[in-house]
Amino acid sequence: MDPIRYISALLLVGGLLALAIWMLRRFRFGTQGASRSTLSITAHASLGTREKLVVVRFAGQDHLLGVTPSSISKIATADADDSSEQEPRS
Repeated sequence: MDPIRYISALLLVGGLLALAIWMLRRFRFGTQGASRSTLSITAHASLGTREKLVVVRFAGQDHLLGVTPSSISKIATADADDSSEQEPRS
């Protein structure tokens, strides 16, 4: 096989692969709508370069998680309130 046919075949296969990946991301094949809506990250705060606090809403509860490169620790759990804004306290 001459080099031009080889390179064009590689470009064609790479283009088809990129198109397939784009289509999978665009149309979200393989994910179910119900499972995406039951788990969500509602807030996060960085504590350092690789440490952070994350609030995850799951099954009607908010879970405060501490995340480091080597572990994830559950710190607290509270019932999720539907209001995203709370009035500031004086």
